[in-house]
Amino acid sequence: MKVRVSRSRGRKWTTAAAALALLAALSGCSLFPSPAPLPDIAPATPVSALPPECPFVGKNDLTPVRIPLGTPRETIGSVLNAYSGWLNAGSELVAAWSPGSAVPETCVERLASRYADAYSTTSFTSHRDVAWQDYFAAVKVMNQQNLAAIRSAAPESSGRGKFELLQEIDSSATDSGTFLKFDAVYRPVVAGQGSWEDLDKTTRWYVELVPAGEFLVINYIETKPAAGY
Repeated sequence: MKVRVSRSRGRKWTTAAAALALLAALSGCSLFPSPAPLPDIAPATPVSALPPECPFVGKNDLTPVRIPLGTPRETIGSVLNAYSGWLNAGSELVAAWSPGSAVPETCVERLASRYADAYSTTSFTSHRDVAWQDYFAAVKVMNQQNLAAIRSAAPESSGRGKFELLQEIDSSATDSGTFLKFDAVYRPVVAGQGSWEDLDKTTRWYVELVPAGEFLVINYIETKPAAGY
């Protein structure tokens, strides 16, 4: 069976389409109107990590120092660098605040708490038990006293304390993790001032880390007094 297409019908549709186009042109309309422009959306107001009575601190300001993948000796340096970063976290921010009572003391405490959250959730595996929370709280206190010294323009604010590697004892690494055993000591800006959980004395570290993407995270850590120094 053959289907016959009527040429006259095709001419009628063509003529009708042309007529519609002419009417649209005369009326200033378009057969294919452009979509309505999207309404202007105001950028979101930045939210501070601290209460309104404190200076503004953005989320990007709370970026912790991470522990990259590396050899055991490189990882020792990265672990100590991360801890130095935590104990001094926020130093530049507080140094830019007005010294003395211009900024409430609670702002320093809240800032230290925010850094504790940032470090404990990125540099460690997920630990929710009481012992780990107490450990994170102890490091937070050390960070907070550093920040408090800077806020009050005390002598401790003249620089940043740091960790010093004394010697590598025994370290190893596999695809599943890295184990470190080394001696180190924390050198505060002013010796004898502040509570450093005995880290300012020669200390032996036992650290187990596991890979997490491009970084390592701490799965276990223990420090004990180290003799012979």
